[in-house]
Amino acid sequence: MTPRRVLVTGGAGFIGSHVADELVARGDGVVVLDDLSTGDPANVHAPAELRIVDISDARALGRAVEGERFDAVVHCAAKTKVVQSFEQTARYREVIVDGTRNVLDAALATGAHDVVNISTGGAIYGETPQCASEDGELHPPSPYGQLKAEAEPLVQRAGLRGVTLRLANVYGPRQRQDLEGGVIAIFLGAWRRGDALTVYGDGKAERDYLYVGDVAEAVCAALDGSFTGVYNIGTGVATSVNALIDMMSAVLGAPHGVHHAPERPGEIQRSCVDPSKAAREGLWRPRTTLRAGLERTAKLA
Repeated sequence: MTPRRVLVTGGAGFIGSHVADELVARGDGVVVLDDLSTGDPANVHAPAELRIVDISDARALGRAVEGERFDAVVHCAAKTKVVQSFEQTARYREVIVDGTRNVLDAALATGAHDVVNISTGGAIYGETPQCASEDGELHPPSPYGQLKAEAEPLVQRAGLRGVTLRLANVYGPRQRQDLEGGVIAIFLGAWRRGDALTVYGDGKAERDYLYVGDVAEAVCAALDGSFTGVYNIGTGVATSVNALIDMMSAVLGAPHGVHHAPERPGEIQRSCVDPSKAAREGLWRPRTTLRAGLERTAKLA
C-alpha cells in the first residue's frame, strides 16, 4: 500500500492515539488534531505531528489545516461521557454534530477522498438482548448516543467515501480511569492501588469488550478498501461484570475485595454488537480474545 497522508482527529486520546500509531507503523504521514480536553500529548509519537484545536470551532479547524493536502481523515474526536451528555447537551451537540460537519468540510478542503468515522455501538443501540446488527433499530438512551446517531448520516452525505465504525466497549493501554465505559481500566487501577472493586448492581450487566489494537486494525482496513456505510466492530460476545472480574483475577490474582453499590439509573444491562457484516464483506474480524487482551493491557498499561 502506497503511504498516504492521514488526518486523525482526537488522535491524542485513547482510541485515536492507537490508530495514529498503527498508521505511522505502516509508513503513513499522520497529523493529529486534538483539543487535549481528555487527550494527552504524551500519546502522540513522532513522526506524527500534534496540532491543538477544538473541532467545534470551524475557523480554528480551518486554520489548522489551511494549505494542507490529505488523502484521508479518521474522525475519532468526540465528547463521550453519557451522564455528562444529559447535563451539557448543547456542548455535546457542538462537538459531535457540528464538529463532525466541520471535520468533513476540512476533509473536502484538503482534498481527502476517504473518511472513517468512529461511532458507538453501546450507546446507539440501547438494550440488546441479541447482539445488534447494523440494520436493526436504534434506541439511543442518552443525548450522547442520539447525537452520534445524528452525526452518522453527515458522513454518508459528504461527497467522500465514508465508513462509520460502531465500536463495542473498547479497552486497552492508555485508557483513562476517569471516563465512563472504561471499567477494565478502572478495575486495573483499583487492583494496583490495593483498593476494593466497586460493582454497581449485581454484576450481571453484560458488555462486548473489544481490544483497542483490533480497533486500529479495523480503521486501517476501512481506509484501504472500497467499503462504504456502517459496520459494527466488536466481538459478538457479551461478558458480565462478574465474569470479567473472574477473568481479571486469573491474570492479576484476587482483588482486594469487591464492594457492591446501587445500580446506576439508566444503566444498560446488556450491550453487544454483531460483527458478522464486517467479516462477511472482508473488512475485519476480531482477533484478540478477552483473556489475551487483558494480559496485554495489564502488561502495557
